Amino acid sequence: NTKNILDLLKAMRPYDSQPSVVLSMVGVPKRPEIPFKDFAEALGADPVASIPFDPALFGMAANNGQMIGEVAAQSKTALAIDELAASLTGRKPVETKKASLADKIPFLRR
Repeated sequence: NTKNILDLLKAMRPYDSQPSVVLSMVGVPKRPEIPFKDFAEALGADPVASIPFDPALFGMAANNGQMIGEVAAQSKTALAIDELAASLTGRKPVETKKASLADKIPFLRR
């Protein structure tokens, strides 16, 4: 039982933060899947992140030696990973600003 595992982890590490649960490979085609709400209810805790199944994105990033956020910064997967990192570190994801014309051509700045 998953709930018992979480209770065991909490008991083994009483001074640490609560265990975090991350769902990975969510939405694999033609495979049965427990709905998020039912999973959280059975677990007794809400998962902190849900990483979608996206083999093309992960394959492209691995083949190019890049991070998911570099390949597709606005994909559901990259956003989920950013949210997970933010929840674990307590920091917000860095928001990238669009480069202005003056940033692209430095001599236009005054």
